[in-house]
Amino acid sequence: MNNRPPSSAHRSESWGRGLLICLVVTASCLNAVQLSETRVTQVAKDVKLGPAQATQRRAAVGESIRDGDVVRTGATGRSELIFADQTIARLGAKTTVSFSDGTRTMNLAEGAVLFQIPKSAREARIETGAIAASSRGATAIIERHSNFYIKVLVLEGTVRCYLTNRLGESLLVEPGQILITRPNVTALPDPANFDIAREMKTCLLVRDFPPLRSQRSIESEEQKQFKLMAKGTYIPSNLVIFGRGTLVTLVNPTPTPPPKP
Repeated sequence: MNNRPPSSAHRSESWGRGLLICLVVTASCLNAVQLSETRVTQVAKDVKLGPAQATQRRAAVGESIRDGDVVRTGATGRSELIFADQTIARLGAKTTVSFSDGTRTMNLAEGAVLFQIPKSAREARIETGAIAASSRGATAIIERHSNFYIKVLVLEGTVRCYLTNRLGESLLVEPGQILITRPNVTALPDPANFDIAREMKTCLLVRDFPPLRSQRSIESEEQKQFKLMAKGTYIPSNLVIFGRGTLVTLVNPTPTPPPKP
């Protein structure tokens, strides 16, 4: 038999419900913080970090990146960032990137970024010029050179590219495909093919860092390309990627046939 006065029992029940609600809210808040947390994991030479409107400081390994922060690398600088869901972003030389939407959106003002998004991670998005690239599981590189060009290369997985100023204009870029366009583009061009194995050997964002977690998936895509090339059903464009990330140069172009008499 319960001799506790009804009012006391009611207060205990209310207190218990209140405690449960507080625990749920606290867990949700902690989860949100974890999902949006991004940290610097590697710094090479000249890398600066800080809010866009403040004096930036030299970045250090272990520092947190928050909404509104900007990361800038110098002429020989490079850096790697990791998100709480294990998404990786590698910044090449002369790169400027800012963050928003809980750091899940990166705005690339200049330079090159390699990103590797685990298939279990939340969608990540990179905006540059009129182009936005998003994925829920892929390894790719995006580069912007001033107002001259934007390039998106997919090593494994798929990346959807679309125009931020035109609703419904988008395309899916698959492994071994490269999209090259201008920052002020009004219609997306068709992607071309590129040699994944050659890219992996020449790109500094691959060569100067530890192996990617998606290395096996990339190697699998390389093997698929080799088999298609052997059959003659896949012809990569004559592109070689040099420099800070994805500087594309045409080499050994197919000669133009002589005009008919």
